[in-house]
Amino acid sequence: MTRNDLILVAVLIIFSLVPPMNFDSKKKIAVVKVGGEIVRELDLSEKKIFTVEASGGKNILEVKGGAVRVVEADCPDKICVRRGAIKNLGETIACVPHKILIEVVGE
Repeated sequence: MTRNDLILVAVLIIFSLVPPMNFDSKKKIAVVKVGGEIVRELDLSEKKIFTVEASGGKNILEVKGGAVRVVEADCPDKICVRRGAIKNLGETIACVPHKILIEVVGE
């Protein structure tokens, strides 16, 4: 092994011991839109349940553990409920029959 190889191994060992950095440090919020208009902004660090009324029905949303999900909907297909929780920037939940869109964005 040459001197450069030893330096490379030492650097790799040092970097393997450093914990990963959180580059996603912005406060996350979920924007709830009905028919393209923002009706609510949710802080994902809170814990709450609320109802979104839309044309043709309603959806019940739950914010918990840094994520948001649709727990109940009276739409026929319930794809929004089966989508599960979202927490990462850019993730969305859509309920097409009710024209509801939920998107995680940074503050």
